[in-house]
Amino acid sequence: MSSSTTFSISAGPGTDIWRKPPHTDVFNAPAAAAPSVTATSGPLLSFVSARASFSFAWSEQYDQGGLLLSFRPRAGLEGADTKASSSSPTKWVKTGIEFYNRRPMLSTVACDRWADWSVGPLTTSPGSAGAKTWTTISVEREINENATNENGSSWWVYQILEGGEKVSLREICWVYGDGNDAENWELEVLAMAARPEKNVNTSLEVEVRDMEVKWAA
Repeated sequence: MSSSTTFSISAGPGTDIWRKPPHTDVFNAPAAAAPSVTATSGPLLSFVSARASFSFAWSEQYDQGGLLLSFRPRAGLEGADTKASSSSPTKWVKTGIEFYNRRPMLSTVACDRWADWSVGPLTTSPGSAGAKTWTTISVEREINENATNENGSSWWVYQILEGGEKVSLREICWVYGDGNDAENWELEVLAMAARPEKNVNTSLEVEVRDMEVKWAA
């Protein structure tokens, strides 16, 4: 389901989503969806794609806004940890724009056990200089029904340029990698904002528009 509604997420200082050994596990960044996007969660195997556009005035190191996809054990399954399901998710992926070393970057963090972070240059569309910049990010399931195909099944993360051109940012291969375990996971898809810097007094305001989450029927 999609919405053309523009909404904002406010992230105060010291907010982040990050997991790094040996002990760091932070999951306190605000996340939300447009009110009309009602299907924000469902079985992992039903997920097709998620997409949204983001704009914000970055100023502090690691300021960020983007999509957040959280994996939790499906309720009622034998062995599911109720406490874990109500706190930080077991696995997650976040992707969007992050202000890093004084420039906005395209950032993706995929966390299976620990976080694995990648950054790359932000591609701008022709004519965007001097204008308010919106960046569109998409996460899409690549389905391969042929189990013997060496390409397998995965998620692809893209930046979508004006005109629909896709810029490949990252392939995430562990999502469906544990045999039949994928059927045991519930997925939640939201937009997020974070300002990890603690020594500031202002919040980060991230605008989100055209959020879309698709699930298989």
